[in-house]
Amino acid sequence: MPVDVNQAIDLKYNHHLSYKAIAAIQGVSPQAIHGRIKDLLPIPETQVFIDNRADILAHTQLRLLKQLDDDRLKKAPAGTLVLAACQLYDKERLERGMSTANLASLTSDIAAIKAKRKENE
Repeated sequence: MPVDVNQAIDLKYNHHLSYKAIAAIQGVSPQAIHGRIKDLLPIPETQVFIDNRADILAHTQLRLLKQLDDDRLKKAPAGTLVLAACQLYDKERLERGMSTANLASLTSDIAAIKAKRKENE
């Protein structure tokens, strides 16, 4: 019988059951449970990361940007660094509850749609 990973994680993380208790519920060995979920359970650093994710992303973005020098800009992989920095910037803004879209563009699109509707009325 395969391990139900979702149930095992829920029982371990949310209900604080032992591997032995979870194994009994699922009809498998405690080793089978441990082997399937040991790397999926949060560790203390997980919450620290979650609480500081936006700042960590901003710091990582800065580290990437600092690697852009004249040498790297002449080579193709520099584009990868720029793309990574842009993606981190978007993720940082999401973490801070900020928009990642161009609101001016969206606003003009909405205005155009409203104008079109008025024309058709």
